[in-house]
Amino acid sequence: MLTKVQTNFEEKVHNLGRQGQLYIVPTLDGLKLLCLNLILLIIGLVYANNYVLLFNFILFCLFIGSMYYTHFNLRNLSLASARINPVHLGEKTNLTLTFKSKSALGHHFIGIKIKHHALAAGDLLFSFSLKDKQPSCKIEFPVEGKKRGVANLKRITVETYFPFHLFRAFTYFDLNLKTIVYPEKKLLDPFKIIEIADEKTGNEDDFYLKNFYPGDSLRRIHWKKYAQTGKLLTKQLFANEELPVQLGFSSEGLLPEQKEKELCSICYTLYELHAAGLHYGLALDKTSVEPGHSQQHLNNCLRALAEYET
Repeated sequence: MLTKVQTNFEEKVHNLGRQGQLYIVPTLDGLKLLCLNLILLIIGLVYANNYVLLFNFILFCLFIGSMYYTHFNLRNLSLASARINPVHLGEKTNLTLTFKSKSALGHHFIGIKIKHHALAAGDLLFSFSLKDKQPSCKIEFPVEGKKRGVANLKRITVETYFPFHLFRAFTYFDLNLKTIVYPEKKLLDPFKIIEIADEKTGNEDDFYLKNFYPGDSLRRIHWKKYAQTGKLLTKQLFANEELPVQLGFSSEGLLPEQKEKELCSICYTLYELHAAGLHYGLALDKTSVEPGHSQQHLNNCLRALAEYET
């Protein structure tokens, strides 16, 4: 019950909290210490025991001192910049954050939290001490792609429990940072999704053999060599000029899970075609990318896959 109330409270504060505003709440350990203080105070007053009252006073000073220090541990901390690279589903990247500080006390054991439907956050604690004599601190916060799509990371939570885990102080920083999660690079159906334009024919006897790449025509596979060696080899005409490869699939009648599998296969094949030096394009329902071959072209194709039906 307590966990549910705490979750609802954090949800409301996360949605309504102001950027840069410091908030502080007692932890379960802090509430236990406060209850202990009240019990010791009652016992000390009832039995007029000065030792109990002295011990209660020391614990209460610890309680108050921890509250103030936890609060000041986040004061004058500001976010200077934020950047994140696109990531594939199931792979990891870093959310690069640069913090600045004017605090005379420094910042110790600071944690970062994010709430995003497409990203799963790792664990990271960092300290920002004046001993470094640097006005800024660059943090590489690990995140993992957990859902394909393009969306904004609106804000992050920065928190601390230092020094005694009796209080939790936290604040928010707005980012509005665009995040891109590409499909997983996994070949599930290598031929069904590939459409290749007709080739200009030449002398069928004038050819050489090369390793098979996803996207090569099945009609060009040297099946006799495959039976002899077990390797897929493609007959490449010396006078042959191939037209660009066009990748796509028909979404009609496909379940969402099947569409994701097709997108994963296309994503894998894009990298294979790019590495092979071939020209390639995309045709996904209403979205299309003209054939080309460059790093920017590859990024455009991957971006189209990430945005497909999202």
